[in-house]
Amino acid sequence: MKEFVFVLILSSLLNVYDCKTSFVKDQSIDFVFPPVQQHVIAGIPEGHLRPLGWQKKPEGKVREEKDAVTPPTFHMRYVKNSRPVVLRGLLKHAPVAEKWEEDSYLKEKYGKLNVTITVKKEVFNKESQRNKRRMLFKKFLLDYMYENWYLSSTVHEDMMAELPLPNVLSCGSYKERLTEAELWMSSGGTSSLLHSHGDNNVHCVLDGRKDFILIDPKHKEVFKFQETYPNSGSGHSPMDMEMINVFKYPKISQTPWIWSTLLHGDCIYVPAGYLHQVRSYGRGISFTVQFAPVPEFESAGCKEESKSKRRKKGKKDKEDVEQKGEKEEKEDVTEEEKLSLADVEFVWAYSNGERHLKQKKLVSSSLRRILSILLRDGNQLYQNQFKEFYEDALPADDNRPPADEIFHIMTPNDNRKYLSRDEINALAESRLQNVCDVFNKRYERVRDEL
Repeated sequence: MKEFVFVLILSSLLNVYDCKTSFVKDQSIDFVFPPVQQHVIAGIPEGHLRPLGWQKKPEGKVREEKDAVTPPTFHMRYVKNSRPVVLRGLLKHAPVAEKWEEDSYLKEKYGKLNVTITVKKEVFNKESQRNKRRMLFKKFLLDYMYENWYLSSTVHEDMMAELPLPNVLSCGSYKERLTEAELWMSSGGTSSLLHSHGDNNVHCVLDGRKDFILIDPKHKEVFKFQETYPNSGSGHSPMDMEMINVFKYPKISQTPWIWSTLLHGDCIYVPAGYLHQVRSYGRGISFTVQFAPVPEFESAGCKEESKSKRRKKGKKDKEDVEQKGEKEEKEDVTEEEKLSLADVEFVWAYSNGERHLKQKKLVSSSLRRILSILLRDGNQLYQNQFKEFYEDALPADDNRPPADEIFHIMTPNDNRKYLSRDEINALAESRLQNVCDVFNKRYERVRDEL
C-alpha cells in the first residue's frame, strides 16, 4: 500500500512540474549516405533487415540545377517528363532561412498559434503509431527536442508571408494551380514511409539535413503500394522501411533508385506519383509547395516568353540578344523570388487549428477552378476524386449531405461516375452555385458556433 501511495505522489509531482523524462535528441547531421554495402554473412541477402537503400546500390544522384531556372525551362526540362531535380541553394539567401534558425524567434512571433503535431509512439514488435494532436506552437517549441514529436501540417496563414514561393512556380500555369503548402519541423532522427503525392511538389529545406530516396512509380507493386483511392497518384507502402525483409521481398534488391541530400536552402522537385522516402537529421525545418499537374503549360506572365521572341531576330545580333536575355532572366528570377506564399492563391489553408478551404465562401467561378485543379492533367474527374475532396473540406456530421448526391448535381444523370473537362468548363453557373451553397452553409454554421 505504501508503494502505491508513493507512485501516486511521484506521478502528481511529475504532472505539476511537467518534468522531462528524456534527454535532448542527437543533433548530428554527419551520416554516410548512400549506405556502403558490406556483404558479411554467407546466405544472408545484402541489406536484409536493414533500412531501404541497403539492398542495392543507387543508380546515381538526382540531377541538380545550381543556377536559377525559370518556370518555362523548369517545365520543359523536368515537369513535362516527370523527372526529379534538385534546385541547389535556391533559398540559401532567403531571410527566413536565417530567422527561423532560432526557436526564440519562432516562439516570439508565432508562439500563440494553434498547430497540429504528430506524436510518434513506438510499439514493440508492431508498426509505429502516429497520432495527431493540437497544441500551441510555443508548447511544441518547448518540448520537441525531448519528445517524439514532429510538426507536419498545412502552413498556418499567419506564417505564409515569411515563406518565399520558389521561383520555378512564380508564373504561368503553376502559379494558378497551387493546392497546398505544408510545414515540417522536427528535432531530427525521423524517417517517412515510402509514399507518393497526387500533386507535384517542391520541397525546400530551411534548416537541418534531409536524405531523399526516389523510385519510379512503375515499381509500386514491389512495395505492395496502397493507393489512397484508385488512380489517386497518392498512397504509401505498408512495409517497414527501416527493416526490409529481403527474404520476403526479394525484388527490392533489383529495384533501381536515385538519391539526394538536401541542406540549408536546397529544394527538390518530386513529380506527382513518384515514390519517395525522406530521412531527417538534426533540428530540421522545411516546407513543401504542391501544385497540380497540367495537360499543357501556359506561360502567361512569364518573362522568358519575350526573351525567346527576341532571340528569333537573326544571327546578326544573336550574341547581343542572348547576353541581354541572360541578364533579364537573372533580373526576372530576382523579382519572382520576392513573392511569398501569402501572395498567391492555394486551394487549402490552415488557421485556428483547422485545415480548410482557402476560400471559405465559394462562388461558381472559384468552384469551377477547383474542379479543374482536381482534374490534374486528366480529362475526367471521377466521383471518388470529388468524394475525397468533399470529405476533406467538410468533416463528417449529421448535416453533411452524401458526397455522391452533391456530385450528381453536376452530372447529366445519376448514373454518371465522372465529369469530363469539357463538361466542367460548360457547367451552368446555377448548378455550380447549388454545390457552392452546400459548402458555404457548412462554413457559416461553423463560424456561428465559434
